[in-house]
Amino acid sequence: MKILYLSTHNVSRSIIAESITRKYETQNIKTQSGGSHNKDDIHTVAHRILKDNHYSSTNLVSKSWDHFTSWEPDIVITLCDEILKLNCPSYVGNSAHVHWGLPDPAAQFGNMEENFTDTFNILLCRITKMLEVDLEKMDKSELRAHLKKVIE
Repeated sequence: MKILYLSTHNVSRSIIAESITRKYETQNIKTQSGGSHNKDDIHTVAHRILKDNHYSSTNLVSKSWDHFTSWEPDIVITLCDEILKLNCPSYVGNSAHVHWGLPDPAAQFGNMEENFTDTFNILLCRITKMLEVDLEKMDKSELRAHLKKVIE
């Protein structure tokens, strides 16, 4: 089961989701993240939040969503409302796609550490719920329903 997280810049939300999911990686679960307008590096606060919570940021780099045209993800989870306004790559339509919209923690008012911690905790909860079931036993419509139920 290949899980791809997409956001606009692939520097915080999708990177955090990729790192969290990596803790669950097995031969059956693989994860990546990408962005429509990727940047040079991950956000420094995202890196720190992952480290503080004992999640690895090793080999986490901001990548273009074009990098995954031949990867053929089973699940695509978009995390940024802005990305829904763009023409997503064709592989998104071939996957079980769901939107888990979260505000950009770097663009929110207030304490940036708290914003990133809140984003981390929300994603940790959602990903844990997502992976409580055997995703490989579900067809595309069952997967989509399960992924939507995770955020209710």
